[in-house]
Amino acid sequence: MHRSAFGALGREVRTKNISERVQRIVLSPIKEMSILADEVRQDTGATIVSFGQGIPYFDTPEYIKEGIRAALQERDTARYTLEPGITELRELVAKDLMARKGVENVKFSREVMISSGCQEAVMCALVTVVDEGDEVLLLSPSFASYSEQILQLGGVPVFVPLDEDRGWHLNKEALLEKVSPKTKAILFSHPSNPTGTVFAQEELRILADLAKEHDLVLITDETYDFLVYEGKTHVSPASFSDIRDRVILCGSFSKKYALTGYRVGYAFAEQGIMAHMLKVHDALAICAPAISQKAVITALRGDQKSVAEFVEKLTENRELMCKKLDELSGFFEYKKPQGAYYILAKYQKSGLGSAELAVKILQEAKVVTIPGVAFGPYGEGHLRFSFACSPEEIDEGFQRLRVWTETLGK
Repeated sequence: MHRSAFGALGREVRTKNISERVQRIVLSPIKEMSILADEVRQDTGATIVSFGQGIPYFDTPEYIKEGIRAALQERDTARYTLEPGITELRELVAKDLMARKGVENVKFSREVMISSGCQEAVMCALVTVVDEGDEVLLLSPSFASYSEQILQLGGVPVFVPLDEDRGWHLNKEALLEKVSPKTKAILFSHPSNPTGTVFAQEELRILADLAKEHDLVLITDETYDFLVYEGKTHVSPASFSDIRDRVILCGSFSKKYALTGYRVGYAFAEQGIMAHMLKVHDALAICAPAISQKAVITALRGDQKSVAEFVEKLTENRELMCKKLDELSGFFEYKKPQGAYYILAKYQKSGLGSAELAVKILQEAKVVTIPGVAFGPYGEGHLRFSFACSPEEIDEGFQRLRVWTETLGK
């Protein structure tokens, strides 16, 4: 079983002069599939339909673009900002955390950091709490980069299987079995990438009580907190007052405001933890780009009408992709996502590992999917589909997949 799409193709990997830590990790298959798609496009001239990387198809709202254009005229936009981020932006984030998530008494000057994307915020959190040999529990299937980040630090990712039959929700017994004296933290995305799970308050309470009992830190990636369906409510464990001091909340503005290329996110943590995270942030990035921070200031000041429009469009895409998958029920089965914009679909009949199958579909159908093995061992046997693309791309991509699946039995 290959963890890597490049590995499935048999690409050679240099080992001379390369650290053992880096040899243990792989490039995220999410990014590998994008690179391979570009190679196929260049080699064949074919048009590729991508259900791969989660990039919203809609444009950055015009009011944010106007703010960016104005920021370009300001002299300090070309300079470093304060290392933890522009003061006004940190204050806006703190107000949002208190108003929208119910986090109590957020001190923007000591407890909020602006990062170069959510992924950097997660890395700062992990570096702060994980020593070599420490274990980090991952609610699995889990976002592809988490395990690689942990391995880079000499830590040990421990995959806790979610209950697929119940829509990828928490399995308390499996969770308790995975806790050990070496466990240091629990890391998960909420809503989940790749499963679309929105964890109930009762599930989060189980995690909170476990963290208290075993002196653990909860690291939560809430990038898709704005994107939930069918009346579901997103709850952040940072809003639980009894564990506020052991939660590191990481987030992003990339998807909510169509700013993926600007690479700007944030982290919230109790000031004692944040003081150490800032040391890591300084060593990794110094500060998030000033132009990106100013774009988010404009975004947060706005009336948020664009966010409601994005949610409406993605809700329609969710229904469309589920309909298309239902039409291929002889090959795929899935649990309907409650949040985010991904579907992790189980496949049938191929006899291939998910990395090999994703490469085969790309080469033969010219459609990008993400191998489930990218998300840990409990993702194997699945492919992840993003419905962040346009409705036209969903129609075209599934037409290609329908034709491709029909050829398998011939």
